[in-house]
Formats: sequence, structure tokens, C-alpha cells
Amino acid sequence: MNDKRIELKYQLDSSLALEVKQWAREHLAADPHCKSGDTYDVNSLYLDTPQLDLFHQTGSIGRRKYRVRRYGSESNLWLESKSKKKNEVQKTRCVGCEDEVMNTLRELERASRDSESAPAPKASLGDWFRDQAIKKQLQPTTQIHYRRFARMGSELGQNMRLTIDSQLHASPASGWDVASEEAGSDRTQRVKATELEILELKFHRIMPHRFKELLREFPIPVTGFSKYRAAVRCWNLDQTVPVFDSAIEVSPECDWNTETLSYA
Repeated sequence: MNDKRIELKYQLDSSLALEVKQWAREHLAADPHCKSGDTYDVNSLYLDTPQLDLFHQTGSIGRRKYRVRRYGSESNLWLESKSKKKNEVQKTRCVGCEDEVMNTLRELERASRDSESAPAPKASLGDWFRDQAIKKQLQPTTQIHYRRFARMGSELGQNMRLTIDSQLHASPASGWDVASEEAGSDRTQRVKATELEILELKFHRIMPHRFKELLREFPIPVTGFSKYRAAVRCWNLDQTVPVFDSAIEVSPECDWNTETLSYA
């Protein structure tokens, strides 16, 4: 499945986020992905090279993200790639049961371990994801966990979507395991990445009138924020120092408002 759309991203404090959520409930319908209410949990495993080319935005490798995503405690996993040029996002994704997706990821791991003379892996779900990950020497790097508020609507024939991501936490990758929100899931390695909430406005061509009204009504500054880069910095994965052994909270002195990179 391929998708191309405009995505605008803003950082909100908790009080402003509450006001925007109330506005969204009055002007937009509940997202069908929400099984109850208007929120759901997201867990994403991000890939990068050993040199962190994605984090450093090095060359062509640093312009496209690859991740494995689980919604809530679902057994299905999504394989996704995502690039962003200015505000236009292009996303490719496919979904399969966990066993099927893990077979693809294990093939990727074997291919990166074996020599170039090894036979080509057999066809399977997400061949495009596996082949690009092998070519770019990608490996599991960090996981990101958050609660997503989501509302949607349509205007003049185009769909629009508003999301607010909160409770953003990060944890180091543990192989190809993708976290779940099932009761009893291990959360001891999760570190709070930011107190801010991330608003995203998503549409396909021209900004909908309702989104223009939202931006006129509330003092929402234009910013950028990369969940992946925040997660890497959270655990010092970009530094040659040991990561923490237990869950901690990031010092409030960390100024996450300085994050202005456009990739997300």
C-alpha cells in the first residue's frame, strides 16, 4: 500500500493539547482505528545503520525511515517505510500476522549475517522492506511507544486527519521484538522522551478550511519534531557510553523544543 500526503507537525503543552482535542471532538469524527473512544497505543521498532545514518541524515539512507509497527496489543505487525520532502510524506506499508512478518525479519537477519554468496531468500511478505534493509545494512535500533488521539473528516472531496501523540517513551531495541500493550508487558526499559504532545495535521492537497480555523483559533507555533531522533538521544544511543540499566526520566532541563528537523 502506497500513500502520499501532506503532514504538518506541531508541539503542544498539555493544556493546549486538551483544548485542541476538545476542538477536534466538536469538528471531526472519531477515527475508525480507535476501538473505543478516540485513542489507541502505538509501538514502533525503528531501523538504522550501525553508523546511525538515519539519525545523522547521511546521504540517501538518511532520508527514508524503516520501521515495524504494532497497534496496541494486536497480533498483526506493519512493515513501513516513510520519507518526507518539505511537508510531503510518502509512505509504503504492508501488514501481516506476527509469525509471517517475523519470518521476513529473520530472513533479513540471516542475510545480513551470511556472505554475499548465500542463496537469495525466498519470496515472502514485505520483500521490498527486507531487500532495502539488506541493501542499506539496517538493523533494529530503538523502540518508540505513545498514545495516539485521532479524529478524521472530509472536505471538498479530500480526507483529513488530526492526531495528537502523547506519553512518548523510548526503549532500546531488543532484537526484532516489537512491544505490545498486553497486560504484563515489560515496560521497565521505557524512558519518557518528552512532556510535550505532538500534533499532526494530515491531508492530501490543499489545507482544509477546518484546519485553517484551528490554526487561527489557537496559538500553535510551527515546529518540527522527530520521535526517532528524540528516542536515540533519550538513551544516548548516538554516544559511545553505556545505556541505562533501568527506567529513568529525562532531566527536565532537556530542551526538546529545539528539535526542528523535518523527518518524522
